[in-house]
Amino acid sequence: MNPPPLESVTVIFMHEQQVFAVQRQPYLLAFPGYHAFPGGKIDPDESSIVFETEFLCKYNALRMRALQREVGEELGYDLEDGIKKGEVLSLSELAEALAPPFAPVRFRTWFYRVDLSRRINFKVDTGEFADSFWKTPDELLEFFRSGKSLMVPPTRWVLEGLQKNPQAMAFGDLSQDFAENKTVPCMEMLEGVTQYAVKSATLPPASRTNAFMLGDVDAPKLLVDPSPNSAEEYQCLLNTIEGRKLDAIFLTHHHPDHHQFSNHLARKLKLPIILSQDTQQRLTLKNGEDYFEQVELCNPSENEEVTRWHGSAVRVYEIPGHDAGHLGLAPDTLSWFLVGDLIQGIGTVVIPSPEGDMATYFKTLEKVIALNPEVIIPSHGIPMRTTHRLIETLKHRRERESQILKLSKSGKSKQEILEQLYVGIDPHLHLLALQNIEAHLVKLRKEEQLIK
Repeated sequence: MNPPPLESVTVIFMHEQQVFAVQRQPYLLAFPGYHAFPGGKIDPDESSIVFETEFLCKYNALRMRALQREVGEELGYDLEDGIKKGEVLSLSELAEALAPPFAPVRFRTWFYRVDLSRRINFKVDTGEFADSFWKTPDELLEFFRSGKSLMVPPTRWVLEGLQKNPQAMAFGDLSQDFAENKTVPCMEMLEGVTQYAVKSATLPPASRTNAFMLGDVDAPKLLVDPSPNSAEEYQCLLNTIEGRKLDAIFLTHHHPDHHQFSNHLARKLKLPIILSQDTQQRLTLKNGEDYFEQVELCNPSENEEVTRWHGSAVRVYEIPGHDAGHLGLAPDTLSWFLVGDLIQGIGTVVIPSPEGDMATYFKTLEKVIALNPEVIIPSHGIPMRTTHRLIETLKHRRERESQILKLSKSGKSKQEILEQLYVGIDPHLHLLALQNIEAHLVKLRKEEQLIK
């Protein structure tokens, strides 16, 4: 049984139709680099004492205590004192939104509108926020629509509501109904890159693979990595994309959680499949020569244009390491880079044998880091701003390799290395951890850091 969602609060400060918004630091685990409103979760030990202060006394005490605390911690502002001084003109419970059921940590967020008599120069916590600004809802939405902003849907819906009615005090429940028994959940955190969270045959702790739809109106529309794990989920995907213009399927690599049912979908919708020659050969070898029967196959070369995004050519990049035939996508502007399984927003990337290679994986991480795309889009998890996660992944793998080298030189077996380095890991993940240890050992032997 799933645990109840955690509760959180967020505040929309307003003055003369401008709202105060922030950009989260790219190194945060939750929504890295996203544009948002200040706020945070209600702590387990949050006080439940009801405020006597005007406005704050009208609403749930736990939420008001959390709001007062979060505003103080993140913005250096005493909300209660602001009310007493007359700086706060009104406070209203504007909206609520429940995170989707497949979110790793599920929150119910309460949005509070606070109208101010003047535009306050908040002292923002730079550990939490990379930037902050007063903007109109129009300006913030234009930033999103131009592809320059990462934003969760409820934030966008609140801004759209305020755009239509700047005086609105209550939008009610904005939670999205996902109807998972009929459709695949669909979200858009970066404009023009629609994300479908498909139940797939992936590795734990993930349970879904992101399928993406992208391409300008006047450009080929791609569906990337449709990979439902069952006939039922395949039908849900069909229901979800019904009526959408599609020109091709694009496969990042050959693992089941990135291609399952893609051949059926291609035949049904009469779509070509774009994939690397390596991926084509591995899938044919594993599934038989008739796997792609009646399907047109296209093997793109590096830098080949496959569609456009906001007018910029979207090109193919070879990103092997996790899988020899792994492909990624990025526009010429490098506003984003779809990295597939190069990193994971949920869990750790496995470098499996024989298709994986740790040395190549290191080089690919270095290659994408050097390109410095503004947003990284993984196949598991959510888009994240900057290459921070790539840099940290490479750093972690180098540190892990150093530990493995030291332990191996001391005579430790792979099992002993596992027991020493992966303390507390779920036993179900031991085989995956052993694969990564072996991948590091193979690399070290090739580099003659270990005797073969």
